[in-house]
Amino acid sequence: MIKMISIRGATTVLCNSQDEIKSKTIELINEIITVNNLDVEEIHTMIFSCTDDITCGYPGAFVREYFNMKTLSIMHFNEMKVENYLKFCIRVLILSNEQKESVKFIYLHDAKSLRKDLNQ
Repeated sequence: MIKMISIRGATTVLCNSQDEIKSKTIELINEIITVNNLDVEEIHTMIFSCTDDITCGYPGAFVREYFNMKTLSIMHFNEMKVENYLKFCIRVLILSNEQKESVKFIYLHDAKSLRKDLNQ
């Protein structure tokens, strides 16, 4: 029987540039992996959503290259645009074939405002 965990996270970038998208995405994924003690080999899917002001690069492409995750399934979507939404935001859902008692969702930079309940 395979157990699967899901972990959410988000971050923001200061501007729409490849370097900024790459560095903030790698920071987020590295923090999720470290804090949750994930086995990179067991991660099978990452689903990213970005606000429509992020257009200079795919976060998942930077993750695939940096972590050498050649078989990782990655999808990208536009985030819903609602009134007063958080700009320059990258969100991720990670699915991993691991068994954990609990996981910690990670929200960095201005994205901490998305889940104030987790950042008290």
